[in-house]
Formats: sequence, structure tokens, C-alpha cells
Amino acid sequence: MKKTVLGGIVGGIILFIWGFLAWAILPLHEPTLHTVADEDAVINALKPILQEHAVYTFPKQPDMSVDQAAMDAWTEKYKRGPSVMMFYKPTGSDPMMPSQMIFGLILAILSAWVVCWFLARSIALNAPYISRVAYCGMFGLFVSLFTHLMQWNWMEYPVDYTSAMIIDAMLGWIFAGLGIAAVVKAPKLTT
Repeated sequence: MKKTVLGGIVGGIILFIWGFLAWAILPLHEPTLHTVADEDAVINALKPILQEHAVYTFPKQPDMSVDQAAMDAWTEKYKRGPSVMMFYKPTGSDPMMPSQMIFGLILAILSAWVVCWFLARSIALNAPYISRVAYCGMFGLFVSLFTHLMQWNWMEYPVDYTSAMIIDAMLGWIFAGLGIAAVVKAPKLTT
């Protein structure tokens, strides 16, 4: 139990540091976050019509139980474009609030602890160091398949954004695996 907790802390700190590097230092995500030509005009257009902190989409899909004509009209409007999925917060806030940083570190530690828990209960626990690292790295693949590629497929996330998120997840879990595998391993047998 102590090893999984310690591994979770070590792996979580590594994930947190990697997240900072991937988003703030390395040119991994910045090229995938596009801006609009006249940001102030867009903000001024949105403020009077969007008051809720929410995810907005358009064109709005009608209720599936409505008549076929409404569904056909929506389908044509969707095909014509544009289509939008927007995360909107009407009020400002500090982009690097200490509470967000602390909660982000806690989430990274909890995520790494879950991976440690799985590792401690798998046959990979008895495997060599590099195999335990690869085991942890597979969680980056899992996250990428279940989250990032699902969003690319169903929500039509752009390829550049999706690719950066996959690279981020894969490298993050490989790096975390380097720390986790050093801590979470089978006990040495004494004779």
C-alpha cells in the first residue's frame, strides 16, 4: 500500500510537471489553439446572448422525437456549416489561480495512484523496469483512445488539436511511468 501511495505521489508530480512543460514551455499545444481575427467583435457579439457558463453548440439538434422534416432541415444546416462547439465562461478569472494549480496536482496524484493500484495488482509488477514503464505508458494510449480519439470522431475535434492531446497523454504517462516503475515493483525475495 505504501508503494502505491508513494508511486502515486511521484507519478502525479511528474504528470503535473509534464503538463506545465507541454502547455507552457514546449510548442506542443499553442499551434492548435486558434484565435479569431477580431476577438473584441466576437466577444461583444456573444456577451448579450450568452450569460451562462456552459458548452454551446450550433446548429442546435432538434429533439429526436420531432418530425422528420425538422431532422432533415437540421441535417442540411449542419452539412452547410459552420458547426460550433464552444466552451464559454461569461465572467473573467485569473488564468493561473493557485486553487486550480493545487487541484490540478491533486488530480494528477490521484490519476497516478490509480495506475499504481492497477500495476500493483497486475502480472507486470514482476516484470522488468522497462516493462512496468510500458505498462504505465499504456494508460496514455487508453486515455487517447477513449477520450481524444472519441472526441475527434464524435465531436469532430480538429486533427491538430487531437494529435497534440494524444502526444501529451502518451508522453505524460511514459514519463510518469519512469517514476512509478521505480517505486512500484515486486518485493525482493529473500532466501
